[in-house]
Amino acid sequence: MINEELTDRDRVELTKLSYEAPNVGETVVVAGKRIGQLTRDVYAKDGMQAFLIENNNEITVLFKGSYGFKKGNATTWRDEWLNTNWPIFLAMLTNQRQVPSALVTASRYLNRWLEEFPDGHFYIYGHSLGAINAEYALANCRFPDQIAGAYLYEGTNIWRLLTHKGRQLVAQLRGRINTYVDIYDPVTLGYTASKRMVGKLHYVDSLPMNPVKQHMWGGYRFDGNGNLLEKEVDQRFMDSSKMQQAFLSRTGRMANYLRYHRNLQTDWQKESEQRAEQIREELFNHSFLQDFNEQDKNSKDSKGGS
Repeated sequence: MINEELTDRDRVELTKLSYEAPNVGETVVVAGKRIGQLTRDVYAKDGMQAFLIENNNEITVLFKGSYGFKKGNATTWRDEWLNTNWPIFLAMLTNQRQVPSALVTASRYLNRWLEEFPDGHFYIYGHSLGAINAEYALANCRFPDQIAGAYLYEGTNIWRLLTHKGRQLVAQLRGRINTYVDIYDPVTLGYTASKRMVGKLHYVDSLPMNPVKQHMWGGYRFDGNGNLLEKEVDQRFMDSSKMQQAFLSRTGRMANYLRYHRNLQTDWQKESEQRAEQIREELFNHSFLQDFNEQDKNSKDSKGGS
């Protein structure tokens, strides 16, 4: 299986291809290794996008993440943010199981492909929203024996969105699902050192930087053989987790607005922009991220001077 021969660096580069809109019929090659031929490009009405790559009985699925504010347009803003990312954020704030349609669509397509290729060995990749879609799809997989491996990067922990049955299934698949978390990335909310997550935790040995760059694998570092630099869960990870929980509690006061934003009067758009700015300030200026980075810097400075 070619997927088994990929290095950590190769797998990151393969996942990045989901943002580059490859064309059906193209041969996908990463670091000189032929992954296969891209045969499906699905762009569902709710914004879920995925690519399927065939190489005999080896099937690779790439779930695309969010385009973000700079590259996105009105449609991606609606589908990827208002209709998907916000409801997930709300579910974390309110502890309610609200599953956006894009996640359900991802699950439906994965099951359809698993049924279409009964002898296939499936490898699943996703980053950000793509990782979230993959998490939910794996938790609702009808043919778990066909899942050979999954590699999920910088997504939110959606454990709260899963049913008891879904949680049992991902526990069964835990050894085959790899979840990569950079604690300096504000998108990776909800992760702790417990098993209340999809997959086994890979704690990235990263350094803090601009939040957007951080989210796009900016803190990932590799050795000369392409192996990702990781580390064991430490006190900094636990401190980050505690600050995240405090942040979610502080931000809970915005939850009702976000949930009912469609019920506002005619000036809702202006009001939305104001609220979005408040959230941006909360996320990137007054959140656990800033506090944690400052504490982390002070800790490193103290060690450097000792």
